[in-house]
Amino acid sequence: MAVTPHGLTTLTFGVPTFTGYVVQSYTKANHCANVVEVLNEDGNRVAAYYDDVTTEITLDAVFAGATLPTVGATFTYDSVTYECLSVEKKGENKGAVKASIKGKKSASITP
Repeated sequence: MAVTPHGLTTLTFGVPTFTGYVVQSYTKANHCANVVEVLNEDGNRVAAYYDDVTTEITLDAVFAGATLPTVGATFTYDSVTYECLSVEKKGENKGAVKASIKGKKSASITP
C-alpha cells in the first residue's frame, strides 16, 4: 500500500524537493515594511503611502525521516516562496520531529 501524506498543502525545501512532512497548522500575516504619513499643519493625517508589502508565515509541522531546513534557506508553501527566518524544534517521538518554521516574503526581494 502506498503512503499518502496528509496535511494542508505542499511544502517544499530547496532542490530536490524536501518530503516527509505533515503540516498541522499555519499562521499567516501581511503588513507594510514602510509606511509614510503626510500630516497637515494641524497635525492631522491627510495622506499615507504603503510600500513593501511583507508576508510572514509560521508553519507547525511534523517531519518523519527528513532533515529540518536551515535558517537562510528558501522554502515554498502554497506556491509562494519564503525566506526561512527561524526553525524551532519542539520535540521528537519515534523518529518524528515537531517543529515550528517561520518564513518571510517581501514584495521587494526575490529569493
